[in-house]
Amino acid sequence: MNTFRPALLLLAVSVLPGVALAAQKPANNYPTEARAEYVFECMNQLGGESYDTLYKCSCSIDYIANEITYDQYVTLDTYLRGQHAGGERPEVLREGSIARNSRSELAQIKAKAADRCLIPSQTSGGSASSSAEGGSKKPAGNG
Repeated sequence: MNTFRPALLLLAVSVLPGVALAAQKPANNYPTEARAEYVFECMNQLGGESYDTLYKCSCSIDYIANEITYDQYVTLDTYLRGQHAGGERPEVLREGSIARNSRSELAQIKAKAADRCLIPSQTSGGSASSSAEGGSKKPAGNG
C-alpha cells in the first residue's frame, strides 16, 4: 500500500492543473481582435485606460463569451450599432420586433456582465452593457 500512495499523488498532481485550466476556458471562442475592440471601447466608456477598467472590461467580454456564441454576438451587436443608422436600407436594423428583441437581449446579457464584473450602474448604458452603441466600428468578422 505504501507504493500505491505515491502513484496516486503523482496522478493527482498531473491531472489537477489540466482540470483547473479547462474550468477557466470560455465556453465560446471569440477572435482576439473582437475581444480587444470590445475592451478598448468599454475602457473608453468607463473613463480611460487603467488596470481597474481593463479588469472590468475583460471580465465583461469573458462573461458575454460564456453566454452566447461569437456569431450570436455579432448579430445582436449589429442590431445595436444599426439602431441610429439613417436611410431606408438599415431600417431592418432600427425597426421591428427582431431588432428590438436583439437589442434587448444584448442589453440584458451586458447588464448581467456589468453586475458580475463590478461595473458601475451609471455606465451600464455605455460600454458595459452596450459597448458599441453609437460606435463607428463594426465587430470583427462582420464584413
